[in-house]
Amino acid sequence: MFLSRTGILVFSAAVLAGPFYTVDGYSVVQNVVSELGAQNTKNSSVMLTGFLALGLGLVVDGMRRFQWSALPFIAFGVFMALAGLFAHKPLAPSVPFSEATHAVHSALASLAGVAVTVGLVWYAIRARSTWRRGTAVVLGALCVVLPLGMLAVPPYQGLIQRAMYLLVFAWLWAYFPGLHTASPSFKRTATGTPTSAA
Repeated sequence: MFLSRTGILVFSAAVLAGPFYTVDGYSVVQNVVSELGAQNTKNSSVMLTGFLALGLGLVVDGMRRFQWSALPFIAFGVFMALAGLFAHKPLAPSVPFSEATHAVHSALASLAGVAVTVGLVWYAIRARSTWRRGTAVVLGALCVVLPLGMLAVPPYQGLIQRAMYLLVFAWLWAYFPGLHTASPSFKRTATGTPTSAA
């Protein structure tokens, strides 16, 4: 199995199990994923493992047979891994934390969002398949709209973020492993001749 897919599974498992291992009062509807791995938070190492597994998986798969089209997704992996290391502030306001570390986390999370959006747009530009181009464009647009939705309706930011992760991970599962082995713009015939993908 590709390491990126393993990372997606580990990250997803940490998110799904989150309410069972983190602090009381955590809500999958209202609270974001990063709060599972927050500073001075019970069992935060579980979510940290998810961040690192996802990030390193994307980096290793992307570098295995490097193509420029994979670069934004490699950057996404780097930013996600670092965002796990520089943890979010705790859920409870009374718990002490580092403002600087939280600020770095927020910046890295934003950069991760930019990186994956750029990757999707780049993929859409290069793709000849109408389906692949369309799905990349729609998902890229959602990667801009959904974070704005999180800001607009904070009581539902956890749910919105999880929906975004689900869509991004489904796309990465289907298409990311192929980014470093072949261009999305072409498929090869049995003789090795590139032909336009349908």
